[in-house]
Amino acid sequence: MSILSEKLKYFVEQKGYSIADLAGRSGIERATLYQYLKGSRPLKNHVHLETLMAELQLAPDERQEVLEAYEITQIGQVQYNRRCKVREILNSLLTIEEKTSVVPKLEQEMYLRTAEGQRLIQGELEINRLVSNIIYENVIRGGELRLLTQPDNDLLMESLLLLCDDNIQTKVTQIICLEAGGGRDGCRNLENIRRILRYGVGIRHYEPRYYYGRPAEHYGVMNVMPYLVVTDRCAVQISSDWKAAILHSEPAVVTYFRHFFEKMCRQSHTFMTSIDGFLGNQAKWGQQYLQITALSNILEICSGLCSVQFWDETLIRKYINPGIPDCESVIKNYSAYVSVLYQVKKRRHTTVLMNASFVERFIQDGILREYPSVFFKGAISAADRRLLIERILKAVDEGWYHIRLLPGENFPLYYHWEILLSRGESMLFQYAHQNQFKIFQFTEADILEAVYDYLASISVGKDTLDDAQSAAQLREWMEEYLG
Repeated sequence: MSILSEKLKYFVEQKGYSIADLAGRSGIERATLYQYLKGSRPLKNHVHLETLMAELQLAPDERQEVLEAYEITQIGQVQYNRRCKVREILNSLLTIEEKTSVVPKLEQEMYLRTAEGQRLIQGELEINRLVSNIIYENVIRGGELRLLTQPDNDLLMESLLLLCDDNIQTKVTQIICLEAGGGRDGCRNLENIRRILRYGVGIRHYEPRYYYGRPAEHYGVMNVMPYLVVTDRCAVQISSDWKAAILHSEPAVVTYFRHFFEKMCRQSHTFMTSIDGFLGNQAKWGQQYLQITALSNILEICSGLCSVQFWDETLIRKYINPGIPDCESVIKNYSAYVSVLYQVKKRRHTTVLMNASFVERFIQDGILREYPSVFFKGAISAADRRLLIERILKAVDEGWYHIRLLPGENFPLYYHWEILLSRGESMLFQYAHQNQFKIFQFTEADILEAVYDYLASISVGKDTLDDAQSAAQLREWMEEYLG
């Protein structure tokens, strides 16, 4: 029996129906219904499923259980788990900037002043104080902080977030262990995205790297001192239970650990690349990115009206804030970037998912909420909003640009974030909030495929408008709000 047939059989018995009675009420042949409930015939007919749920008079939570069982039966448990995890991660990005703990900035303690050679530190509290002070000292003095830890080591990483800000030049390099294939449930590696993005937003110079292995074994109780923190002045080995640590301050020993870490870096891969995109850096990087990336099978998800490739120098010059530093250079860089982006996308298949509520809001008021407000000097005029929509509709009619409007309640991202994914090649997260504007690039194959699969699934979801419906909706809003 499948999970769906078991679930349906349970509700049939719970509601007190016989197969014959339910078949008569639903209009489904008795033999067919019997096969559905026994699991000998897969239920792929969604109309039959809806009919059965209606006749069984399922409560909303019961209906959700059946729909989940139906999807699992269609795509498999692992793929279903991955889609749920990706959606959970995307939904969580709204609160990514929030602090989840309070770690005080401590004055430099005696550990680093008096330690000679090596010293044993015991107790979770003392180790946390030690690590916080090492981070604090490294931030004050400058230099690189090297971490051999998993991203879910919240105490360490939260300390780092609270001691670092956008003005601090400390470079943080972290090596993490990924499971090949994402583990048995397909989700082990995906969870790292949420945390890595959080650290990328909070730490200006952050470089996570990865290797494939077994995290449970590497950081298990049978591995002595698996965690490692290395600065230019000291190295700390920490036990798996975080209750014992050895602080090394002998220069030769610190040098050994630093070289050991560098060797691990050479044997690992870049997990995420960060680009500070504000003030035109995005445009410069974007032009380089377009030159080395094929950008085939593109899926994008953008809360507002995804229009950047339909801008030109006239529009950019009209709305950019003239008070931003090096404004003329920014205009030239952005103009060149959007021109190349338009040409590249015109040669490729591009599908863009947009939040219908946010698109309608932009058409109404002309405010670009996807970019820092300091970047623009005002709302886009009604005439220019119409111009952008007409350019988008022309691209849709030409068949190279595909738009999908999703209801706001089903949209998994907030306007701080956008995603561009080229299948099997690269995934970009664009983050814009207040005066921050960053791009995060991922290339790990399993993660890319998981996110692509999820975005592809919602692009054809039952509540998603297809090309023709989305274009018609844009035209309707344009006539309603723009005249």
